[in-house]
Amino acid sequence: MSKPPGAKLAVERLEDRTVPTYLPSPASPNTVVNGVPLSVSGSGGASVAIGDLNPEGGNVARNEYVIATGPGGEGTVSVFSLLGIQENKFVPFPGFRGGLNVAVGDVLGDSRAEIVVVAATSGPSQVGVFNSSGQLLASFMAFDPGFTGGLNVAVGNVSNDADPLAISNGSPGPQIQSKAEIIIGAAAGITPHVKVFDGGGDLQRSFFAFDQAYRGGVVVAAASIDTTRVPRIPGQPRPPDTNGYAELIVGAATNVPHVKVYSLWQGGQTELRSFYAFDFNNPANRGGVTLAAGNTDGNRGAEIYVGLVGSSRVRVIAGESLTVLKELSAFPDAPLNYSRVVNMAVGNTGQFDPFDDDSFFGNGTTQDLAVVAGDGPPGQQPRYFRGLPNSAAGLNGP
Repeated sequence: MSKPPGAKLAVERLEDRTVPTYLPSPASPNTVVNGVPLSVSGSGGASVAIGDLNPEGGNVARNEYVIATGPGGEGTVSVFSLLGIQENKFVPFPGFRGGLNVAVGDVLGDSRAEIVVVAATSGPSQVGVFNSSGQLLASFMAFDPGFTGGLNVAVGNVSNDADPLAISNGSPGPQIQSKAEIIIGAAAGITPHVKVFDGGGDLQRSFFAFDQAYRGGVVVAAASIDTTRVPRIPGQPRPPDTNGYAELIVGAATNVPHVKVYSLWQGGQTELRSFYAFDFNNPANRGGVTLAAGNTDGNRGAEIYVGLVGSSRVRVIAGESLTVLKELSAFPDAPLNYSRVVNMAVGNTGQFDPFDDDSFFGNGTTQDLAVVAGDGPPGQQPRYFRGLPNSAAGLNGP
């Protein structure tokens, strides 16, 4: 069997194309998904993120989910409780109609998540950091002002700005506040450039995830897939736990289902994994990918969720071993292979007290997978796949 080409061979001009996180819907206006009529072909879609935007304090965690609209209308970000009650709605970049990508995480170190918003296509490389009320907290340009190819975004603690004891499981003693970083991938039109910024816009890392000849754009995610624990010497302080840091996961956005995993916490970037999430020898699998990642089975090491652009197929992959745990159709019931783009996020979708709830399993909570359609209605609610102990989200159905 011949070796499939890497992302370096997937070269094309993309200046006039929609980025892979959004595609025109192939469905008729009468198609209904999750009880919501689809928007007219050529517009709509959504991206999704999950996080604790308004901490209640104590041991109670009640996350929110965030929906950002795709191309067609003025880009809007909406904040919902996990019961589907809208809490806020705002326009981050007034007048912009090219679609938005969104991520959520504590990038300012204030113990609450912020909303990070970027233009998905046909717009400047502006990154906006907002609170849940829509107040702008920080703003910066990720690339040269002349670049208008759009951005993909993720949030995670991938650098070395925090004490790993503060973010490792079960570490005793005082903990240092950890700040997540903002991870930006160029969506199309330039080299496969990935940059990592702190919450104020200071550049922490900058590198090319694939061969520089590739111009198809990259998608990004972050999660701790490393299960290694540093042995503790009796009588000595607990050593740093490298599992406390997240790895940076990068996928080719077009042409080839290539995914790479990098470690950044020791400075620079170290490639840990390089794999094809779908069989490249099958022509049906030669789209790009969308990504999400997180711990959804309660065990050490995150799962990687890879969506194949051009279909509603999602593969659940064990991050450490790269074992394919399951392949699912995120939207199996609608006609015409709806959706052709699955945008995803991993997070806790229950309202829980971790000391009095069966979603807590000693070494952390199991997270869930939320999916939305990049070619569906802008006002859709996520579809959830539940993570359970020893059973990753996606194995259990929505």
